Amino acid sequence: MKRLIKNIGLAVLLIALVLVVIPAYAQGPVPPISPEAQKEKARLLAEYEQAFDFELQHGQTIISPEDGKTKMLAGKSAEKMDLLWQETVKKIEAVIARPAIEREPVETMIEMIDGNKPVYLERFSSPYNPSAALERYQTARRFYTVDINSSQIVEISPIVDTSKPPSHKLSDDELKGSVSPVELEKSARAFISAVDANTDLGALEPAFNNKEGRIYFFRWEDPSKTLNDNTKPFVQVAVSSIDGGFVGYTNTLPLAMTESQAALQKLGMVPTIVKAYFNEVYANGSAQHWAWVQSGGYANTVYNNGYCYFAGWCSPTTYFWAYTEETIGQLVKGKWIPNTSSEYTRTWVWIPCNNATAWSYYKGWINNGANTIQQYIDQEDYCSEWKLVFGAFQNYTQVQLWEADIANYKVAWDEIWLCTTDVCY
Repeated sequence: MKRLIKNIGLAVLLIALVLVVIPAYAQGPVPPISPEAQKEKARLLAEYEQAFDFELQHGQTIISPEDGKTKMLAGKSAEKMDLLWQETVKKIEAVIARPAIEREPVETMIEMIDGNKPVYLERFSSPYNPSAALERYQTARRFYTVDINSSQIVEISPIVDTSKPPSHKLSDDELKGSVSPVELEKSARAFISAVDANTDLGALEPAFNNKEGRIYFFRWEDPSKTLNDNTKPFVQVAVSSIDGGFVGYTNTLPLAMTESQAALQKLGMVPTIVKAYFNEVYANGSAQHWAWVQSGGYANTVYNNGYCYFAGWCSPTTYFWAYTEETIGQLVKGKWIPNTSSEYTRTWVWIPCNNATAWSYYKGWINNGANTIQQYIDQEDYCSEWKLVFGAFQNYTQVQLWEADIANYKVAWDEIWLCTTDVCY
């Protein structure tokens, strides 16, 4: 009889979890985008797609040199549709944004930290937590990303001019160590306190790192909690030992799962992020979604490292890296081939702590290959974290990566993640 009562009690508990906790876990972004805004976003995207298809049929085009068959926009037609897409994005972001009055406290907080008034840019979701709705702001010198639900800043990055191909300087190695690690740590702690005085570093575990003595990463992790993908939440400040300058701030502590969500995930009742929605994480080495474009034989493989190793749910648990062309005389190129999606999608890249130091060139094929986009990212500024590389676009067919730097620097190929406005999936 006691066993029966115990089993009934367990069954009631599980039912309660299923009815209450799982729906809360599986919901969309918090706060959600209204149905009216979603409808207007869909209308704007459909309007753009119609205009794009017309231009592709009747405008200025070329055949892609990449595959020798895909029709691509060129000249004035490409410029025209680029401008139309920028206008479409602005309209969509205005529609899905919170009311300006609700953003005022966040803007005031950013101004107190930065000293400059911020401008609202966009709303999106994060690979670290698919149900977290984030907002991005810009001041005269930095970008700020804020978790709407907690009103906490989760990322700060300097504005970098990449209109021309950037590169490191030969003097960087000569000047590294000009500021000691002790002084850099003091600076990092002070920065965290200035951004969020409630962050208790004493309750977290330090996990410090550096990239060849040039950039230092002061990271504190919370071992008692997990992010949705099974990695540990952390707060991190990156600073330069060359001049002590600020490089970047990431705080995923507000994005950690609740205790009930984590408990359900351990029981196998709530899947990790890869099983919720559609898997859009593309691993290097995947036969279907990865290939070398050029000189792959010059790349090195690092085992038991990279995103899939730390997260534990995907494979392979390796990543590739290669020296710059000025070092080995070969330009090494790799590419990811995602499934195409007409969703309003952003692309993130995972950058390892080791063997990732070069200014790197990312190129994306969008609109089913009819357009290309590009971005330069300094891999040296990131350490085992996701970096947003491309803003919102549609129908990616491939993303390529190769280096763009001086001799003796390294470029790494690990994972990419495609995220819609509503969810990283």
